[in-house]
Amino acid sequence: MKPSIEVAYACLSAIGNSLNLDDMLAEVVETFVSQTGAAGGMFLPAPPASAPLAARGQRVPLPQKLSTDIDGFALHKSVEGCVLDVPVGIEHFLFLFSDARAAQTYGEMFVTFTTKLANAIDACRNEKRLQELSGAFEHQIHRNEANEKLMISQSRMAIMGEMIGMIAHQWRQPITIIGLVSSNSILSIQLGEMNEEQLLKDLELIDKQIQFLSQTIDDFRNFFRPNKLPQRMNFGELCDEISSILGKSFESQRIRLHFEGDRSMAFTTYKNELLQVFLNILNNAKDAFAENSIPHPRITLELRPQSQKALFLVRDNAGGIAQEILTRIFEPYFSTKDEKHGTGLGLYMSAIIVEKHLGGTIRVSSGSGESVFALSIPDHSDQEVLLVD
Repeated sequence: MKPSIEVAYACLSAIGNSLNLDDMLAEVVETFVSQTGAAGGMFLPAPPASAPLAARGQRVPLPQKLSTDIDGFALHKSVEGCVLDVPVGIEHFLFLFSDARAAQTYGEMFVTFTTKLANAIDACRNEKRLQELSGAFEHQIHRNEANEKLMISQSRMAIMGEMIGMIAHQWRQPITIIGLVSSNSILSIQLGEMNEEQLLKDLELIDKQIQFLSQTIDDFRNFFRPNKLPQRMNFGELCDEISSILGKSFESQRIRLHFEGDRSMAFTTYKNELLQVFLNILNNAKDAFAENSIPHPRITLELRPQSQKALFLVRDNAGGIAQEILTRIFEPYFSTKDEKHGTGLGLYMSAIIVEKHLGGTIRVSSGSGESVFALSIPDHSDQEVLLVD
């Protein structure tokens, strides 16, 4: 058998690479089968009578009674060998082994992936539901070309509340960090390198990401409401927030994130909304680095003081934006990514936040392989301010 750590690393890396459910499941099953030497594998959706998905290798005989232990796994003997049955929620991953000892060993390993698998499966299904909603929305708009502009304006607001519940996958970064930290913890434990201090740091980071994700969703749900109060913060606090959220992910991809400006400069604004805008822009740059295979990826966030305003400049060397699409990137549903990895809503929502809620402006320019986003945000010091400890 292959070393457990090597198999675990390969399998963890296969989870969540695509937002297309069939593609993601196929990669997980194929990776586990190839790494463990299983004779075959499949994902069995609920109800069990439906057609199996993501099958690979030899046909896996279906057990007469599937496991219901959501915290463990079961082994079923058959004439073909031993079937490893791992439930994930009400669905199952099944793998056929000739060796019961290997099935037991790899079953214990696979159980550690189930939480991440369940989250990845949910994200894929949310993505599909969002695409269905987007398709219905676009169909509604095109029903009457004469009133298209009016319908776009009205429908954006009408579907925003429904869309909020399904755009959680837009916040993949905190989820990715949680997965990365938990994966590293698993490997450290298996290698015997985990200590109490490191484990505590990892758990604190996971808790921080969960709190941020929950708070961000609440802020998006409420960002059009006029009763929210701005917060007083300085540039250093904003930099620390961004570094805390994106740091590990950027480090893993060797992306250099640099901050320029007076860290003590204070301004009053809607903190979480502004932070969400920066995360959208920075994550887009991260994707562009990978797509364009940039050897030395670099992002700079600069703050320049203006009269009663804060001017933020976000520069990256991700290859630039083609001039023919430069004027369209803030349009809803416009995306240069494939359907698996982009919905075309990130920059659109960023523009809505900056212009409608923060009362500012957002512009973009590109040339010589670089892009620059310029955000001019007014200081809301004249409004009632929420004081945060």
